[in-house]
Amino acid sequence: GEPTVFRVYRDNEEIEPPPVELCDLPPICPRWADVDYLPEYLILGALALVPLSQSHMWYKECHSELKATIHRWNKRWPGDRDDKEGLVLLVTVFAHELTFGYRRGWRVVETYNGISITSLRHLRELWLQTRAEVQKEKEKPEAERENSKGTFVRIGLQNDDDIWLEAEAAIAAEAGVLKTHAIERASYIRGDP
Repeated sequence: GEPTVFRVYRDNEEIEPPPVELCDLPPICPRWADVDYLPEYLILGALALVPLSQSHMWYKECHSELKATIHRWNKRWPGDRDDKEGLVLLVTVFAHELTFGYRRGWRVVETYNGISITSLRHLRELWLQTRAEVQKEKEKPEAERENSKGTFVRIGLQNDDDIWLEAEAAIAAEAGVLKTHAIERASYIRGDP
């Protein structure tokens, strides 16, 4: 497109900001998951997480609160999205002893160990950091590890109780979940090789 010039009036003065090139505003909830791009996902222990997209509204599992979240976030301008690139949906809690008692699929994930999530990629980076911390802890001598209380992961859900997982158990569970459900790898996000 062509650059567009705006004239703005502030304090009874005409201000002419630099020209801008107008384009479609990118939606925070993509329109066509699996069509516009390959499906993105993250398996975190026995949890399956995906970017929240418009097409999730057509699934019977999508409750009215989740539909309202999609509508509410799509009405926000890009500068008013709390620095989020996209929303993350906990879509499935796989049956596993790690997640016994949790049945909270179809919930928006807001935080990871108290850190606000900005995208599925951000969540994956935080999970990989936790995995590295657990590995580093495992390499310590047994005597040092005895006093350790372990590393836990807290997944903060929108309008629901948090999910707590013991990180070492989640790492161990992940391999079994991938094998049982014939999932090729633990995550895929656009741009991955």
